[in-house]
Amino acid sequence: MSAAEALDNKIVYLHREDDYQDSFETTTGIIFIDSELRLKNLNREAEKICGVDRGKSVGRRVEEVFRHHGEKFLQVFYLDEYEDLSTVNLKLKVKDQFIYAHIDTLRLRGTAGEANGLIVIIQDLSAVRAAIKQIQITQMLMSLGELAAGVAHHVRTPLTTISGYLQVMLGRLEDDRYTVGRDVLEMMLDEVSCINKVVKELVLFAKPPVNKEADIDINRTIEEALLLTFKELGGEKIAIDKQLAPNLPALNVDSNLIKQAIVNIMQNAIEAMPGEGVLSVKSWINSELSMLVIAIGDTGPGVVPEILPRVFEPFYTTKLEHMGLGLPVAHRIIGEHGGFININPVNTAGTGAHIHIYLPIVDERHRRLRVVHQQILNLQ
Repeated sequence: MSAAEALDNKIVYLHREDDYQDSFETTTGIIFIDSELRLKNLNREAEKICGVDRGKSVGRRVEEVFRHHGEKFLQVFYLDEYEDLSTVNLKLKVKDQFIYAHIDTLRLRGTAGEANGLIVIIQDLSAVRAAIKQIQITQMLMSLGELAAGVAHHVRTPLTTISGYLQVMLGRLEDDRYTVGRDVLEMMLDEVSCINKVVKELVLFAKPPVNKEADIDINRTIEEALLLTFKELGGEKIAIDKQLAPNLPALNVDSNLIKQAIVNIMQNAIEAMPGEGVLSVKSWINSELSMLVIAIGDTGPGVVPEILPRVFEPFYTTKLEHMGLGLPVAHRIIGEHGGFININPVNTAGTGAHIHIYLPIVDERHRRLRVVHQQILNLQ
């Protein structure tokens, strides 16, 4: 019987010892333990995975056979009184090497329902884990390649412009004298500013320099983000629906970075409404998650479901004039604060998109200290 079948049936009935002998030698490690926790049998795969010898192990208690495998491995042989199936993933050290194993422990019962032993099924997942790790590395390298291509694209254009102007200026030099027009210098400065912006966004995306401050009023940060957004983008035809909950708890965050993340999301929302529209900004407490929520919505066309999985990818954008780093940077900043961002493509009115920012009310370190303190109080 497979582990999955055992899970459905909860118990395994063993009529005769011969019942399992035909399929005992498999590519899965199988260990048969009697009711007194003595090793009754194990197959070759179990010998290989656990690094033990069948001839020297049969008849001995599990504590003797597996004493070098660690306390966590020995626990798989001790089921609770009313427990018939246990599943665990463990990292085991076998002969100076670490393996990753998936272990199912099944209680065996006789025809009368009495417990008469255990079957422990062990699968060596080391190769699978290594393959997954390799896939992750490959995906990371592919992401780095796409990131590098995006950087090259957005930096090459202004550099080409600057290089072209410098070559023209160099060709017109006479006796090392050349009168530069203001428009030329302004154009070159704009291109340098463009490169600086790309570099700044990349730094924020790669590793935001988080400097947390205590007692930050998030509503005030939202107000400052609103002023900054409309100062940069204008937005005279955009109405604001602001509903900020009063008396929100102060947060331990980097207010400048959080403001940057909110501005990036607001800019994205306003750009989705090129004509007229409503920018909604709300804040409240999600008591179930112990998190503060900031909701930013628009009345634009919404996010197409096909592109929703890619909105946080760097340099992915549907707007040719944009770099596609706004939302990825916001996502990274919120993640560095222990929070997350959720996007609802279409709001209840059928248009626009809502982005919810979740920020933890209590810093993780403080939360752990509070738990430890409560445990100490419970012991007193």
